[in-house]
Amino acid sequence: MFSWLAARSPLLCRRALRLLASRRIRRITPHTLISALPGLGSVLYLHAASKDAPPNASASGLLVAQPAFAPLLNAHWLVAVSVVTDDGPREWCECLDHLGRVRARWHLLPDTDYLAWDALTAPCVPCSITFPSIDMQPLHPDRASVVNFRVREIAGMLLLEQDTYTALSPLGDRIAARIAHAESTVLQS
Repeated sequence: MFSWLAARSPLLCRRALRLLASRRIRRITPHTLISALPGLGSVLYLHAASKDAPPNASASGLLVAQPAFAPLLNAHWLVAVSVVTDDGPREWCECLDHLGRVRARWHLLPDTDYLAWDALTAPCVPCSITFPSIDMQPLHPDRASVVNFRVREIAGMLLLEQDTYTALSPLGDRIAARIAHAESTVLQS
């Protein structure tokens, strides 16, 4: 069904014209986001190392095992983006901080649980809020990795970590590599 996605030249996702991309937004708390992420299954996770945005103090009771997940502690907005590229349809979510800066992004893959994806993005409404910083400071990811999120409770706190099991289908693996290439970043295994 998705084989035609991997057979064509990539159009850079982050350079998609804003008019052609469908953007829907919802207000979200770090607790809500982190609780929903494990249900997604395998996603392509991109982030940029940022020294100017320490974890949000209001994210009490939350911990992250990997520094790459720290931007999720600053979640104030979730933006669901859909665009049709030369490769076919692409969907991803962006995590925005309180200033509207993109801190992390994860892409839908053929191996992602589509029902969990829909449950996370269904409350999103068409974007009527203007965040000038999205256009001025787009996410320039340092690395990309295929992730299965896992949440554990430790001493009354929720710990977000990467599950050790991250298996992708051959199609999912090719699409993840093409998206990472389109984002000009390295796909870690």
